[in-house]
Amino acid sequence: MDTLSLDASVAITGISRRTLWRRVTDGSMGRGDKDGRSRAMLALDDVLGLVDMALNADDIAMLLRADAGDAEAQADMGALFYVAGAHKAALYWLNEAAAQDNAEAMQWLGTAYASGGGSVIPRDANLAIMWLAKAAALGHPIARQQMDRLLEGGR
Repeated sequence: MDTLSLDASVAITGISRRTLWRRVTDGSMGRGDKDGRSRAMLALDDVLGLVDMALNADDIAMLLRADAGDAEAQADMGALFYVAGAHKAALYWLNEAAAQDNAEAMQWLGTAYASGGGSVIPRDANLAIMWLAKAAALGHPIARQQMDRLLEGGR
């Protein structure tokens, strides 16, 4: 049985930890053994039934890699959820990847804070510049262009 961590399940479903755990205890959601990082794991199929967007087989494989700690997959999941308008899930994955110095995730975070994402992602120029500068410093070409435009505009 494939499983997904409780934290990732909360992020992609928008359902609270308490509610998901209640479903585990009442038997309406399957539970797996703790993973190598001692995280509570839920049955992937049960979690996917609660996600508001369709994920194909490639997306699900990427989700499992992201949950296992793959920063590239985390950044890709963040971008996927951001484009789909699932901003809370996007922030979760982008922050997970950015914590591992993933420049792609940092560039997405900069873009997200520059444009805002409703009530979940407030428009924040300072955070946008911070994330874009970090991504540019790591060599991200799009972030470098964005920073160049910002600096030229400020002169």
